[in-house]
Amino acid sequence: MTKKSNAGSTSAPGQFYGYGIQEARFLHHLLRSQPGDTVALECIDDVSGTQDGEKYAEQVKSGLAHNPISDRSIDLWKTFANWLNGRRSGKIPAGTKFILYVAQPYKGKIAQRLGDCESKQDAKAAIADIRKEFWGDAPEFAKRASIPEKLGKHLNVVLAASERALVDIIQAFALERGIGAPYEEIAAEVAAAPIGAENVEQILNQLAGWVHITIFDRIQKGQPAIVSRDEFHTEYVAAVRKFDRSDTILATFATPPSAQDLEAERLLDQTYLRQLNLIGAEQETIYDAMNTFLMAAIDRTQWAKRGYVHRSSFSEYEAALKRIWNSKKMAVKVQMRGESPEDFGTVLLSSCLEATVPLEGKTVSTHFTPGSFHKLANTLDVGWHPDFANLLKGSGSVADAA
Repeated sequence: MTKKSNAGSTSAPGQFYGYGIQEARFLHHLLRSQPGDTVALECIDDVSGTQDGEKYAEQVKSGLAHNPISDRSIDLWKTFANWLNGRRSGKIPAGTKFILYVAQPYKGKIAQRLGDCESKQDAKAAIADIRKEFWGDAPEFAKRASIPEKLGKHLNVVLAASERALVDIIQAFALERGIGAPYEEIAAEVAAAPIGAENVEQILNQLAGWVHITIFDRIQKGQPAIVSRDEFHTEYVAAVRKFDRSDTILATFATPPSAQDLEAERLLDQTYLRQLNLIGAEQETIYDAMNTFLMAAIDRTQWAKRGYVHRSSFSEYEAALKRIWNSKKMAVKVQMRGESPEDFGTVLLSSCLEATVPLEGKTVSTHFTPGSFHKLANTLDVGWHPDFANLLKGSGSVADAA
C-alpha cells in the first residue's frame, strides 16, 4: 500500500505539469495566430490547429523526468509512429505540418537531423542512416532483433514504414525546444506587443485563466476544445485595455435615443421606471433616466464587443455603484429623518446620479454612471423609495440584458 501511494504521489505532479505545458502551448499558438486561425486541444494531437491556412499537429513533451528527444527515447519514436498511423487512418489530413515541442532545452542528434531536413534527398538520406544505425545493413538487418521490446514497439513501426510516408512527415517536421519555463516564453511574446512591460504579468494571468476556463467549459459540455483566433483576440484586447492606463477616457458609442425609442421604452414599463414613479419623479427626470439607461446599454455592448473593456470590469463597476448607493442611503436616512418616503427617494436618487465613477480607471461619459444606476434599479439591486423591494416584489421586473 505504501509503495502504491508513493508512486501516485510521484507521478501526479508530473502529469499535472505535462497537461499544464499543453495549455501553455495552446495559449502560445493563440498569441501567434492570425484572423481565421483556430487552435485545438487533444483533437488530432496534443495541440493542433490552423495557422495562415496551414494545418499543424503538435506533440508536447514536458521533459521533466528525462530527455524525450534522445536517439533511443521511446517518446521520440512513439511520436513519429502516432503521426504515421494518423496519416494512414486519415485522422491527420494531408499537408499537415508536424511539430515536436519539448519544454526543456534538450538535444537529440536524430531529432535535430530530421528537423533540419529541407529536401526529399535530405529526408531519404536520414532514413537510410537511421535504419542502418538501428537495424544494421540491408537486407539482413541483423541488429533489429537486439532492439529492446518497448523501444522496438514504436521504432520498428517507423523504420518499417514506406519511404514515401516517412519522407512526407519528415519534410513537414519541425523541432521546437523551450527554455524550461513555458510561461516565461509566453510573457516575452506578450511583452513584444506595445502594451507596456509593467502590465505583462497581469495580462498573462488574465489570458491563462481565460484559456483554462474556456477549455474546461467546452470539454464539460461535450464540445471539442477549439478556440478561434477571433474570440481569443477579443479577450486579449480587453485584457490589455483593462490593465493599460495609457489612455484615460472611454469614448462613447451611444447617441441619444429617438423619440420613438423613448416611447417604446416607456411602453415596456421597465422596473427602473416604476422605481421613479414610486417617488413621484418629474417627467424630465424620467426622460433623462430613459436616455441614460439606453445609452449606457449601448456603450456596455460596444465596449465588450470591441474589447475596450473586459467583461469582469462591468461586474466590478456595478459592485462599486452598489457600495456608493448603500453609503448614500445611510447618509440620507439621517438627513431626511421624519420626511416623506418620496422626498427620501428623491434626495437619494439625486445624490447617486451626481456620483462620478471611473471604469477600469478611465473616465466615462456623463450618461454612463446614471444609466448604470438605473440598470441596477431595473434588477432591484438598488432602489430609491425606502420600501422599494416590498412594493415592487413580484411586479414582473425586466432586467437589462445588455
